[in-house]
Formats: sequence, C-alpha cells, structure tokens
Amino acid sequence: MIAGKIQQRIDPDLQKEVERILKFQGIKPSQAINMFYAEIKRRRGFPFMPSEIPNDQLANDLMEAEDGNGIKTYDNEKELFESLKS
Repeated sequence: MIAGKIQQRIDPDLQKEVERILKFQGIKPSQAINMFYAEIKRRRGFPFMPSEIPNDQLANDLMEAEDGNGIKTYDNEKELFESLKS
C-alpha cells in the first residue's frame, strides 16, 4: 500500500500537548491519524459530534463547510497545487 501524505496546520500548543499524550501512550501521531480515519470510515462519519469540540472556531468552520461556504473547488490537480503555493 502506498501511503498518502496529509499536511495540515495545527495549533502549536494543541499539537505539543497531544503529542505528549500520544508519546505517553506509545502512539505516533501518524498512527493516531490513521486510527481516527479508520474510525471515521467504520462509522461513516465522525466518532463524535463536532459540537463537542471545545473550539468554537473549528465548530463554526465545520458548520460553514456543511453549508458550502468557504469551499474552493479546482478543475484539476495542477490548479489545486498552484493554489497551495500562493
């Protein structure tokens, strides 16, 4: 299996705290992401309600995305990658 690559911005304080917890549990961040994705696949959705996330901005962003606000689409892969450079 060829592994995909995900690159996202994460709040540095959140990342540091979560990675400390994961390290204590013997789990690498990439393993935690794989487990999260597997659970989403298994449940066919989030394993929790986004409204349970204690981050108002993220909850608001998710609600806007559900409504189609702020969603960018691209005609092809080249356009997508060009947009990431700017």
